[in-house]
Amino acid sequence: MKRSMIAVLVSTMFVGAVGAQPKPADPWLARPVDEKTFKTYLDFFAYERQLPFDTRVTKTENDQGLVREWLSFESIRGVRVTATLTEQPGGAPGKKPAIIVLHGGVARGKEGAGHFAALFARAGFSVLAIDLPHFGERASGLLTAFSEQEKHEKLYNEPSTYLSWITQLTKDVRRSYDLLVAERGADPKRIALVGISRGAIAGSIAGAVENRIAAVTLLFGGHFDALETGHLPAACPANYIGRIAPRPLLMINATQDSDMIRGSSVEPLFKVAKQPKQIIWTDGGHMFMTEEHRAAIMQWLRGVLKN
Repeated sequence: MKRSMIAVLVSTMFVGAVGAQPKPADPWLARPVDEKTFKTYLDFFAYERQLPFDTRVTKTENDQGLVREWLSFESIRGVRVTATLTEQPGGAPGKKPAIIVLHGGVARGKEGAGHFAALFARAGFSVLAIDLPHFGERASGLLTAFSEQEKHEKLYNEPSTYLSWITQLTKDVRRSYDLLVAERGADPKRIALVGISRGAIAGSIAGAVENRIAAVTLLFGGHFDALETGHLPAACPANYIGRIAPRPLLMINATQDSDMIRGSSVEPLFKVAKQPKQIIWTDGGHMFMTEEHRAAIMQWLRGVLKN
């Protein structure tokens, strides 16, 4: 990264007190960066599209009518993404609709989103759930306890480390899209991104950068969580979420969420997003969801992906 770019990013970083709740005074929530500045951020997410995937399948299993593959592929040179691909065997001829899933900040990584992968696969989608950098099979040693304190001290509240993390994850999403189209028969016009909790925060960025993605669903995400103290503008969801449009956006959030707080984190971010957008509130805490909410997500995905 050029010194001048580092200077700009650091000089505009939002700084808060350690352990403080998210503050609505974040300048980018009030006024996201202009288009000229935003285009400079896109350089962070450039990648080598022609790089061979070198896909390796380590295990395949049949589980209650679904086929699940454990696989890995190269994202950038020397960096591999670990993932599971879940889908129904056979199915209708033609290219399939697909979903890329980003899990929350749990040590198990993609396995923590397994129930969502199964839900989407039973509805006829090919579902690629990837491990975020430092989580699941991509554990690097940066995190060992995976406690909230450790994740914030070593990753979420380390601005340069977090920007690098967001940068790599966004490249991983872009390569996931390419893999689904090139090697798994996905319809390039019907691939959605679903992010869960921390994956939703990251998904609001990746979904804006990768404009080939047809729709974005953010489950229990927000601008940042209750323990975050600030981030660099190039890693701020407020500078991206409005740029998901004109592709549709669905957010699911909880009224009593003490992590992604309604008034200071969720509602201000949703306000910055542009139409077409929708938010559904669940009456509970973080990740509280009923069968009715799951049905609403499925109905929305089927509608926007014409499945």
